Amino acid sequence: MTWTENDLKNLKAKGFKINDKQNSKPIEIAVIKSAKIVKRSIEKDTIHAILDMFKLTNQIEDFVTELQFDEKRKFRFDYAIPSLKLAIEYEGIMSAKSRHTTISGYSKDIEKYNLATCSGWHILRYTAKNYLNLETDLKKILTIKFKNE
Repeated sequence: MTWTENDLKNLKAKGFKINDKQNSKPIEIAVIKSAKIVKRSIEKDTIHAILDMFKLTNQIEDFVTELQFDEKRKFRFDYAIPSLKLAIEYEGIMSAKSRHTTISGYSKDIEKYNLATCSGWHILRYTAKNYLNLETDLKKILTIKFKNE
């Protein structure tokens, strides 16, 4: 995503620090023409770390983030393990402003999950209260997969 100078001024007013990519020192907004801001959370960082651990220990082949699984609707999974057709979704319902808690946002999520299921995907869903269950859940899934092979 590209940010305009006005966007960056608004972010700075809200307390965001804008860094120069070359030397990582805060610089004035007027100098920046565009920047990419990435939202991070301890929950998503932990999910990513768990998936990294499974990959590094050869328990899964690979995982990807923001996998677009449907061309027509352009839906994306937060994380996916394509070889298992397994999607991992983090539902950010704990934040003050979450589209997951509106009727329209929740309905779109349901549509996305139903389309994915109809396309053969399995979906694991997590919130800030249960995201640490991912490691145990993946172990269970892998145990079942190896029993069936």
